[in-house]
Amino acid sequence: MNAITRHPVRSLVIVLAGIVVGLILLAIVAAWLWSADELRERLTRLASDQLGLPVHVDGDVSLRFWPFPTLHATEVRVGSVTGSGEAPVGELEAISLSLRWRPLLSGQLAPETLRLDAPVARLTPATLAVLAARGRPTDTARSGQMESLDLRVRDGEIHWRTSAGDREMSITGLDLDLDNLHWQRPAEGEHPLATTSVNLTASADAVRLDALHLSDVTLSGSAEDGAFATDDWQMTVLDSRGNGNITLDFRTSPPAATLDIAFDSLRLAKLPEPWAPAGSVSGSTDLSASLRSQAEPGSLLRHLYGEVTLSGRDLRLRGVDLDAELADYRRTQRFSLVDAGAVIFLGPAALLATKGSDFVRLLDGAPDKQTRVVHLVSDWTIKEGTARTRDVALSTTRNRVAAQASLDLPSRRINQATVAVVDRQGCAVVTQEVHGSFDAPRVEEPNLVEALLGAPIGLLKRGLDAISRGGGRCEVFYAGSVAAPAD
Repeated sequence: MNAITRHPVRSLVIVLAGIVVGLILLAIVAAWLWSADELRERLTRLASDQLGLPVHVDGDVSLRFWPFPTLHATEVRVGSVTGSGEAPVGELEAISLSLRWRPLLSGQLAPETLRLDAPVARLTPATLAVLAARGRPTDTARSGQMESLDLRVRDGEIHWRTSAGDREMSITGLDLDLDNLHWQRPAEGEHPLATTSVNLTASADAVRLDALHLSDVTLSGSAEDGAFATDDWQMTVLDSRGNGNITLDFRTSPPAATLDIAFDSLRLAKLPEPWAPAGSVSGSTDLSASLRSQAEPGSLLRHLYGEVTLSGRDLRLRGVDLDAELADYRRTQRFSLVDAGAVIFLGPAALLATKGSDFVRLLDGAPDKQTRVVHLVSDWTIKEGTARTRDVALSTTRNRVAAQASLDLPSRRINQATVAVVDRQGCAVVTQEVHGSFDAPRVEEPNLVEALLGAPIGLLKRGLDAISRGGGRCEVFYAGSVAAPAD
């Protein structure tokens, strides 16, 4: 029986002691070979080369060997794209990079776990173009396979804006865990993420998309060889807790993306101020959407397909009495039906299609006036970036308003849109058309159908939807799910 077998505990202690002594000696040698300035130089050069952007370390830099070899730096800044005139891409309070032992002994820095504390990233199309270029191969063969890496982000921020500055997105309070991240340099023609595999969990305090505000966002999912899918995505919008799923497939060219979301009881009183004055809308609606497109800048809207449905009952519009407005024919000629119908154009995104109209003014009128919306449906289909109405209407206690429209989302133009008050047969009684750009729509004058010009004012005051043409035929404008008001 050898000594190790006879005295296992003593032998283990001797081995552990040898390891500790070796680590101490290695730390002494590394400290002698690599000063803090040399470490800073190595780190900044490595990070700059990998990102394609200038990196600066203003704080301390240290290399620790216990319990794991770890490179630590504080106050790190990432500069802007050369010649872009943009603000710095970002900064972070601290970065910790644990290293693999064997490459380290040969003087190489091979990452194992990367932790970023309080990072702030400011992204633009120019920045993303530079970062994406770092993943392009220099030849047609795959190379540069990366060992698995764990990434930890704590209390991060991401800010995105278009080159023109007209669209913005921000994520704050971001905690992100990427486990077992594998990446291999893609072959020529492949997307930079086509070879990515990872397990992901994330949460964010707030996500802002222009005026829209999401809070308490949580997400989990995984990617396998460039195909990413979520399995539990939840968020709060307008005080409603919703759920959804996303898939991204970077193996196809161009990459494919799908989005499914559903919200119950969106509180309209929480609509952003640009969409409706505070207190002007109340009640709740349900929203569902199923969309697919290409996950590339400039292609998202142009290749968008899917369905979007918004529905609600017993809603209130304060500041306007639509029934009183519609009851008086003389005022109807001056009244903008498009403004009244804006609430059903795109649901919460109504003002995208009626920007420049008086919808906001309409809801900011006399506080004693209000409209009860008995039933609201806004059901749209989208094909190749063009949204078309499928069932879009609302009913008040005395009237029913419907819309037919075709909207070109990529070019932000209204191909054709008509809002109408319809009678019990679904025939148009009053119509108004709008066309042009979302930003400067051209709204035509309301048109009262000629067959009703002789109708007595008293009949109109009963409610335009109560008008019946008897046995006469008409061209049906609306035949959807919103029923005519009861007599």
